[in-house]
Parts: sequence; structure tokens; C-alpha cells
Amino acid sequence: MRKKHPSRIKSFSLWFLLFILLLTFLSPQGKMFAQPVLHKGNQVLESWRFRDYQQWSGKNVIVTYHSGFRNQAKLVAQEMDRVLAGFEKEYGFDPGRPVPVFLFPDRTSLQDHFSWDEDQSATGVYFSGAIYLLNPQVWSEEFPSAELEPTRWALLFHKQGPLYHETAHFYLDRYTGGNYPLWYTEAFAQWVEYRELGYQWVVPANDLSRHPLYEYRELADRFQQLPNQALAYRQSFLWLRWMVEAHGDSSLDRLHHRLSRGIPFDSAWKQVFGSSPGESFEEWRRQTT
Repeated sequence: MRKKHPSRIKSFSLWFLLFILLLTFLSPQGKMFAQPVLHKGNQVLESWRFRDYQQWSGKNVIVTYHSGFRNQAKLVAQEMDRVLAGFEKEYGFDPGRPVPVFLFPDRTSLQDHFSWDEDQSATGVYFSGAIYLLNPQVWSEEFPSAELEPTRWALLFHKQGPLYHETAHFYLDRYTGGNYPLWYTEAFAQWVEYRELGYQWVVPANDLSRHPLYEYRELADRFQQLPNQALAYRQSFLWLRWMVEAHGDSSLDRLHHRLSRGIPFDSAWKQVFGSSPGESFEEWRRQTT
């Protein structure tokens, strides 16, 4: 019987991929209806792929980790519970069930999991109801031993780790049923990092004074395909920050509430901010350039 499992998993993986592709053609209401199925499918798939790993449970999180990373998993769970408590206070968000977090011991294992090329990597990834983290000691030499200096490790992870960013993706996806464009979830995740940690991703490649800005339709229609990803991310964040500063933090609550009701993104945006996303973008760009 065990020999049949790999073929079943391959069949499930193919079905899962086709389902994801189908979602791209659905209406906002269709995406919201299908999202729980998508998340459940990913949960089933990952439970098989990580069947030999160990788990550490927090209040609202389950961290799956490789043998030998128990201390890191415990500290990640503590930070995740802390971050989720902040989202509950700020947005009234309750995940309802433990959030699955997967901790990868090295860059290669993370790349293999997502079938990335060798030059692709990340400190954290949100995908289909789950958060995937790279061992922080891989991406920063500042991290001490989690066993010998857990307090210092936890402080560094709070300040430098990607949990606020990835949890923002998780919250937005879960609350709105995926009813948003890619540029917005990346802008919102950066906004949360900025508000909570004061962090901004600033590199020469996203210096607005040195590069021609992308048009709104480029951000809206092919955000992930734009050659200068750093600039696309930076533009989206600065635009959203400008909107929040002009309309208040509660404007995002009102926007997300409308999205959760299945109102198309452009319509929900106009109801909250009084102009279409394209018009708002042009207003921001005029005061930026």
C-alpha cells in the first residue's frame, strides 16, 4: 500500500496546480469561495511533504521544523504568537485555528521546496494559508546560538525577521478571501513592517529619483513580471503610505471590510478613498515627482 502514496501525491499536486491556475480566471466572489479549498489542499499536501519533521505548538501557531532546530522553532512560535496578538489588537483578527509555519534549516531546502533556481531565495514566504521561513542564522551572521542565547536570538528575530511581513499577507488573504491585486498585498505588508518596526526596504535600485516610475497599469497588471522588483515594491509602499497618512489608519480597515464582502477591489478602493486606484496613483505621483 505504501508504494501507492507517491503517485497519489503527484496526482494531487497536479490537481492542486490546475486549481491555482483556475483561480486566476475567477471573479472576486469565485476566488473567495474557492480559497478555503485552496488552503485545505495546501495543508494536505504539506502534511505529507513534512511527515518526517517535528512540530512545536504555540497558542495560535504550529511550527514544523527539521530535527535539531527545536530551540529555533520554540522562539519562532513565541514571536508568531506575539505578532498575531498585534493583528488581533489592530484589526480584530482571529485566525480561528493554528497558523502553519514551516522552518527550513538551509537555503537549499527552501529552494527545493518551491522549485526555485539557485539564485532565488527569501527569508520568508507566504503561500496558500501557510508561512515558510528560512533559518535566520543562514541570512544573518548576527544571530547567536538559539540554545545558548535565546533572549538575544529572539530580540534579533523580532527586529529583523520577516514575520510581520508574512503575517500581513496571511491576514489579508484570510480576511478578504484573496480579493486584492498583488501590488496591494505587497504594499500592505511593507506598511505593516514600517508601522511596527520602522523598517523600509531601501536600496539603490528603488531610489525613485534615479529611476523612471512604473505606470499604475504596469503595477496592477503585471507586478510580478516587472524587471525592477525593488522599484515596484517601493512605489507601491510609498503610494499606500501616502494614502494612509492622508485618510487615516482606519481607511485600511474600511477597505479590507469591503473586500471581505466580495466588493471588487477597484470599487472598494473608490468607496473608501473617493477616487479610483489609478486616479489616486496619479495624485501620489504628481506630488512625488
